[in-house]
Amino acid sequence: MRCCHRHASESAPSDLHPFSLPGATEHYAAERPVRAEHVRIELDLDFDQRRISGVCTTRVSAVRAISTVTFDAVDLDVSRVLVDGHTARFSNSGAHVRVELPASLDAGHACEVAIHYAGRPRRGLHFWGPDAGYPDRPRQAWTQGQDIDARAWFPSLDTPAQKATSEVIASFPAEMTALSNGVLVSDHTDGARRTQHYRMEQPVSPYLVTLAVGEFEEATDSAGNVPLRYLFPKGRREDALRCVRRTPSMVQAFQHLTGEPFPWSGYAQVFLTEFILGGMENTTATSLTDSVLHDARARPDYNAEPLISHELAHQWFGDLLTCRDWPHGWLNEGFATWCEVFWKEHADGQDEADQHRGTQLEGYLGEVRERYARPIVARRFHAPMDVFDRHLYEKGGLVLHELRRRLGDALFLRALRHYVARHRHGAVETVDLVRAFEEATGHNLDGFFDQYVFAPGHPELKVEVRYEAEDARLRLKVRQTQRTDAGTPVFRLPLDVCVTADGRDTLHRLEVTDAEHSFLLPCAAAPSQVRVDPRRDVLGTLDVDKAAGLWLEELRAAPESRARTEAAVALGRHGGYRSVQALGTALEDTRLFWGTRAACAKSLGRLRTPESRARLLAALSTEHPRVRRAVVAALGEFRRDSEVTARLRALVEGGDDSYFVEAEAARSYGKVRAPDAVAVLEAVSTRPSFQDVIAVGAVDGLAESQDPAAFPLVAARTAYGQPRFLRRAATTAVAKLAEVAGRKREAVDLLSELLRDPLFRVQMSVFEAGRALGDRRLIPALEGTPLEDPRARRAARETVRALREGEPQAREVAALREELDRLKEETRAMRERLEGLSLKRQEPPTPRGGGSKPSRAKGTARAKPAAKKQPKRR
Repeated sequence: MRCCHRHASESAPSDLHPFSLPGATEHYAAERPVRAEHVRIELDLDFDQRRISGVCTTRVSAVRAISTVTFDAVDLDVSRVLVDGHTARFSNSGAHVRVELPASLDAGHACEVAIHYAGRPRRGLHFWGPDAGYPDRPRQAWTQGQDIDARAWFPSLDTPAQKATSEVIASFPAEMTALSNGVLVSDHTDGARRTQHYRMEQPVSPYLVTLAVGEFEEATDSAGNVPLRYLFPKGRREDALRCVRRTPSMVQAFQHLTGEPFPWSGYAQVFLTEFILGGMENTTATSLTDSVLHDARARPDYNAEPLISHELAHQWFGDLLTCRDWPHGWLNEGFATWCEVFWKEHADGQDEADQHRGTQLEGYLGEVRERYARPIVARRFHAPMDVFDRHLYEKGGLVLHELRRRLGDALFLRALRHYVARHRHGAVETVDLVRAFEEATGHNLDGFFDQYVFAPGHPELKVEVRYEAEDARLRLKVRQTQRTDAGTPVFRLPLDVCVTADGRDTLHRLEVTDAEHSFLLPCAAAPSQVRVDPRRDVLGTLDVDKAAGLWLEELRAAPESRARTEAAVALGRHGGYRSVQALGTALEDTRLFWGTRAACAKSLGRLRTPESRARLLAALSTEHPRVRRAVVAALGEFRRDSEVTARLRALVEGGDDSYFVEAEAARSYGKVRAPDAVAVLEAVSTRPSFQDVIAVGAVDGLAESQDPAAFPLVAARTAYGQPRFLRRAATTAVAKLAEVAGRKREAVDLLSELLRDPLFRVQMSVFEAGRALGDRRLIPALEGTPLEDPRARRAARETVRALREGEPQAREVAALREELDRLKEETRAMRERLEGLSLKRQEPPTPRGGGSKPSRAKGTARAKPAAKKQPKRR
């Protein structure tokens, strides 16, 4: 019996869309005839009018002789300009302010340009406060300058390479407080107004200049001699500390990693309402969305530390070393994403790190599968924010992991520290990283970066494993199957294979250099395990074809949790009596890593046989909440099963210690098409929880139920004033239910209205919903609605393209999927019954003397258990 397994992370071949959309242009770093030396922003904030006014004074030095200086300034009303205290002529296009200097400025000379301005920013600086829909929302104002939005709240030379020291002097209502870069040098209150003055003594890029104003509580801490501040909404102290409690340890870990002491005067983190990103690494003062604040009940399932560690890592990678221009933004974001995994490894162990990195790989491969493949460094786009995707973040981080794997930890660490030391406070491009690593290691890495950074795609490996008993060897055939007609290369990469035979592990590193290889490994006895890429390190896809017995033994005894997880996925694809038994046994084993057990639950759900169902029902009471959640999700595969439906209903109505398990139960209750799903889930959709996960699960379940009666319920949940996360889920649910409810016209109208919603994340949910709806009548709204955020504009263009090209209608796809699932279920059930009968009837053979050994086909040796039992890992 053989099992051909395509890893869960593999993307199926597809004709990908190009990354560059029509109208995109080439982007290069801006010219710098002047250099910014110091920026002083004096700003008055009017919360009632949502208006700012003030003066921005920039000291610039000339690189060459100049008579004008042009500042980036979007929708700012400029009243006057002074150059060294003298009135100067200027013009304002609405995008730039061009200042005519009173006298030509020679190279090496400097002047101060003070621009007096006012405005009601639509981007860059955001005002928030209570309204009829959200009467409890706090009053806040905060900035978000990445990618090129600093220009929307102060006139600036808005490019990452223009680093300058800075001051921010902000005036606002007296009951509030402010946070900005650097140190607080003065703080005074005059009647109803308070003014705080922050100074940043070291140079930073314009997009990293920040201001956050609101009513906050504060806690303090330290990491050695580095002062730490945490600002959070009133009454949320414990929730905030759950998020940031390990910040001091993170600071110490990143100092050791980089060889660079924390480079700034201190570090603050502030939690903000309606923040449009997860976080933003403003130098010394990171902004974070307050949606990550979580209570004790959420803690076993939820961890904000990937976000916390990511933004902290930026204080080195992004702030101390800053990409010269946005096509090289992976030097900021890829490093910070890699540091998430580094922190997991440092703080929580290898298994958690491998699990998190696996999630990142899934994210990148999903983008390739569903959207496009592009070089990490790409210059052709509409707006710089177009490159802030899973290539920049996840693939960027995975490239660094691949580099570490090839160099080894010692050389990688030496090279990383050399790179940081050489370019601290500088602006960098990818070539600077390449040369620094070459100088520190002696390795020429040009080919590596050409393949993984400057070319699109990744290796797609198919590996065939066969044991040749007659020759006492293992044959591994490795093929690269990626399409190379669109610039994706044939890769050169190492591939680790660990072979277990006679109870001993032997690690082989295969050097893959061509499109096809056959490797012959000496192996005196039939192996019990052949773990190809045992920790799933390769940046790419992996399709392994080997005997099912090897997968079974690897699930039972592989020393790497990641290898066990991959075995669980493979057995879920193969099925059969032995697979179900092995998966069920591993699911029950509380000594195993939770990620492996969760994968077992998912595979049992995928198999959908009576025995796998019994195993899942028995595991409903398992203690680990993430495993229990996976079990509940897997039960959602057993559609119209009365016992499963009853158990899920009891869980939905009775609740669970875990928000997330409760939410998954609601989702699965809709998936099993329970006859009373609408009534049960409507009640659950108002149940409060962290990030509204339970209500979101209920709305997802309503969409999965495909009951026309659910349509008006989910449509009502999209209304302004409903919980934010719930509104986003309801928007998608409307699209999924519109066809079966016969209300596509109504869905088009609703989505068109939501494109103008004040909440950015609700706007973004419209694009996914539009693709699910598949109705071209949405195109005029997508093309005609003015969208402020470049991410929204990009998503709108992609949605229009999908609708015009006629993506498959959701109903047709769902019908085909249901029919395929039914056939698979019948086939697997029959296979399981036959295999079970065969095993029960099988009798030990009677020994016969003097006969020859039974013949065995070449390459089909049965796997036998390892003589030495491998220790199990949690």
